[in-house]
Amino acid sequence: MDWVQIIQVFCIPAFGYLFYAVGCVRKDLEDFKVEVAKEAKNYATNEAILRVESKIDGLRDLIIDEIKKTTKRRA
Repeated sequence: MDWVQIIQVFCIPAFGYLFYAVGCVRKDLEDFKVEVAKEAKNYATNEAILRVESKIDGLRDLIIDEIKKTTKRRA
């Protein structure tokens, strides 16, 4: 068996299978990215969380101010 036959019998099919396997992994990765993107819509973004936190802080400050006003009226 000379080198040309070794390359034809072993190397070319091995490289072919390697490219096939890489293509399968690439397809799986793309499917996974799509699945993650679909699931990401169900979670709140940082901007939404910060907006809610600022509204809660504003409401807390308003309640504290109202409590201070009512305690001054009673005294």
